Amino acid sequence: MDGFTARLPPVVGFAVSQIALRRAGYGKDDGNAIHRALQLDPESADAWTRLCHLNDDAGGHEATCRKAVSLSPTAWNFNALGAAQERSGDFCTAEDSYTMSVQKTSNNAFFLRNMARAALRCGHSGASVAGFEVAESLDAKAVSDPDDDDGTKPDLISDREYLSAAYDRTKQPEKATAICLKAHSDWKSCHCELTDKDVKCSNGRPSGF
Repeated sequence: MDGFTARLPPVVGFAVSQIALRRAGYGKDDGNAIHRALQLDPESADAWTRLCHLNDDAGGHEATCRKAVSLSPTAWNFNALGAAQERSGDFCTAEDSYTMSVQKTSNNAFFLRNMARAALRCGHSGASVAGFEVAESLDAKAVSDPDDDDGTKPDLISDREYLSAAYDRTKQPEKATAICLKAHSDWKSCHCELTDKDVKCSNGRPSGF
């Protein structure tokens, strides 16, 4: 912090910080402006929130988003915190953060999908099934809307692929195959498995059958 900034009264620092943030956007190139705003007002919820959603470094991102959540515990901030934890491989903690996002919203397929994905990797297959079933239902309804313009279709396919893997983990092979075939209706058979990074589906039976 420079000498001039340090001498500003808190109320003036807050006002100047707000002006700096209004001039800043939400892109990566706006990081310097956001850091400047934090120098003026270190407890600015707006600045920490913006920084949380700019940072791509998983470790730094988590610390930044924890601060953002402490100042502004919104669904969007909890989701960003969960994303950082998920990228770090801390799937169970990510599930908890995503769950907070779900609890702060009403039937939001995006937050439900994130929670269910982390739950599946955490080993909470039952919670994953429940989350993906609701997300799949919401996305299917959105896709049926003539105004959707296919924007939700990739999400719906992803819901069904992950749900198939979750059904498989919960020993429900018939449901696993049925929902997989809904994602890939032109296939004769279908099986989905969780990989290190996502889910992989194939037109055939799993190995061992």
